[in-house]
Amino acid sequence: MRRSNRYSLNLLWLLPPFLAWTVVALDFGPSPCTTLVKGKFFGYFSSLAVFPLNASHCNWIIQNPDPRRYTLYMKVSKPLGYCDRQQIRTYQFDSFLESTRTYLGMESFDDVLNLCDSSTRYAFLQSNKQFLQIKQTLSKVDSGWVRWKSAKVQERDFSVEYLVVGNRSPSKAACQMLCKWLDTCLATSSSSHPCGIMQTPCSCFSGEVLDQPSEILGLTKKQDNCFKDGIYLENCLSSTKDTSGLDFL
Repeated sequence: MRRSNRYSLNLLWLLPPFLAWTVVALDFGPSPCTTLVKGKFFGYFSSLAVFPLNASHCNWIIQNPDPRRYTLYMKVSKPLGYCDRQQIRTYQFDSFLESTRTYLGMESFDDVLNLCDSSTRYAFLQSNKQFLQIKQTLSKVDSGWVRWKSAKVQERDFSVEYLVVGNRSPSKAACQMLCKWLDTCLATSSSSHPCGIMQTPCSCFSGEVLDQPSEILGLTKKQDNCFKDGIYLENCLSSTKDTSGLDFL
């Protein structure tokens, strides 16, 4: 079956009707600006919306509703500028003990993400644990942690898309998006930059197709700035804080 290049689809198909999405504050560690995303199966945000330039030690965390049934995938579009050292760290972990402030089963994704590596435009991650965290470290230039060689704020921005896919009988819409990510991941991988997607529950090489006109899906009157790669993002908002019109969920 031929793979289609048309990717207009309603992302509500990705969401079980009994699950609603929430974004709440959570105190994981000493961060004053931590965001936890729960019960959401697809989303997108820009780093300038989540990690503002006038703040430091911010966290963005997504919770997998059930790691036995779902796998979390992430696509990161790297900044156009480049830096000498990273100011963003990425981890996955099983749980957080509030009493001892300890992360259980923590593993780093820094080598896979590698935002400062400009040789590849994208980075892809696959997480099988309950939480995935993107953490902002000290961002002051004189701290020695990061030195951006680009003076433009927009060139420091990176964007993140995430997708939670069922391990058994995943939806056609989810597989269509995940297979597109896998194509890009494999095409840009090398021995020094391996693909971060290790396996999928989808039959990508047999052709995961979803080709329906946007008129059928009722997307003709949606806002243009809520489309991402031809896909309409439900609950899309335009940020007015330090994002220069960038969209996030």
